[in-house]
Amino acid sequence: MDDEERIARGVARGIARHEAARAEAQGRQLLGCLLLIAVFGVGFILLITYGS
Repeated sequence: MDDEERIARGVARGIARHEAARAEAQGRQLLGCLLLIAVFGVGFILLITYGS
């Protein structure tokens, strides 16, 4: 195996790791946003139901 193939495989592994980390971060961000929307939704329902 020559050096170019080893470098190409290393770059491909690095890109794959980066993409996996980016996808995981996007998943966490989506779950955080959904949780925030749910909290505000429940708070709004409680405000309407028991407010005033």
